[in-house]
Amino acid sequence: MNYIYGIILGLLRGLGGTLPISESGHELILQKLVQFPAELLENAGLEMLLQLAVLAAVVIAFYQTVWKLLAGFCTMIGGIFTGKFKWRKAGPYQMMAVYLLVGTVPLLIMGYVQQFFTLSGNLILAGVLMLANAGLIFIGTHSLCHNWTMLDMKTGHALKLGLFQAAAEFLPGLSRTGTTISMARNMGFKKETALEFSFMLTIPALIGGILANLGGIGTLQLGVAGVAVAAALAAALLSVLLVKWLIKTDRFGIFMFYSAAAGIAAIILNFI
Repeated sequence: MNYIYGIILGLLRGLGGTLPISESGHELILQKLVQFPAELLENAGLEMLLQLAVLAAVVIAFYQTVWKLLAGFCTMIGGIFTGKFKWRKAGPYQMMAVYLLVGTVPLLIMGYVQQFFTLSGNLILAGVLMLANAGLIFIGTHSLCHNWTMLDMKTGHALKLGLFQAAAEFLPGLSRTGTTISMARNMGFKKETALEFSFMLTIPALIGGILANLGGIGTLQLGVAGVAVAAALAAALLSVLLVKWLIKTDRFGIFMFYSAAAGIAAIILNFI
C-alpha cells in the first residue's frame, strides 16, 4: 500500500511544485481525503529526493536557459575580477543571474522567520488563498503588457517577485509559479521573460528545500522512494512543458478556473 501512497505523494510534489495550483493547498486537501502514513509524509529523506526530482525536471525543461545563465554568470564574475565588466553592457542572462540573487533574498529571510513562527495550515485558509491565487492569475492574464525583457528589469521588480515567491512558500494555497508569473506579467514583462524568470527563481527555493532535508536521507524505504521519485520527475517534467505551451498559446488563464474550483472544494471539505 505504501507504494500507492508513494506514487500519489510523488505526483503531488511534481504537479504542485511546477503548476500554478498550490502544492501546499492540495496537500491539505489530500490529507483530508486520504490517511497518509506519517512515515511517508514526514520523511525528510523522501522529501529531499522529491524536491531533487522537481529540480531536475525544471533544469531539463529549461536546459538552454540554465546553460546561458551559468555561462553569463561565469563571464560576469571573470569580468569583475579582471576589471572588464560593465553593468551597462551586461547581457540579459548576466542581469538575470544578478536579479535571481536579489529575488532570493526575501526567501532567505522567510526561511529564517519560519524557524520561530509557522502558519499552521487549515482547509479554510488554504481555500481562501487558492481563490486569491486564482485572482492573481486573472490579474496577470488581463494586464497590459509593456513587452519588457530582462534588460528592463530593476532591483525593485526582482525584490517584489521574490516577496511573492516567499509568500507562496509561507502561505498554504498560494503557488510559487502562479504568483510570480502572474505578477511579472502585471509589471509589464513579456510572457517569455515572466516564464523564464519565474522558473529560474524556483531553483534556489528547491535547492534550499533539498539542503534543509539532507539529515533524513538514512530513513528511506528504497522501493517506495523509487516509485515516488519517478512519479514526481515525470509529473514535474510534463507539467513544466504544459505551462510553457499554455503561456505560448495564451491559455495560462485556464489555471484561474482550476484554482478557484479547488479553493471552493477545500472550503467545503473543511465542513464535511
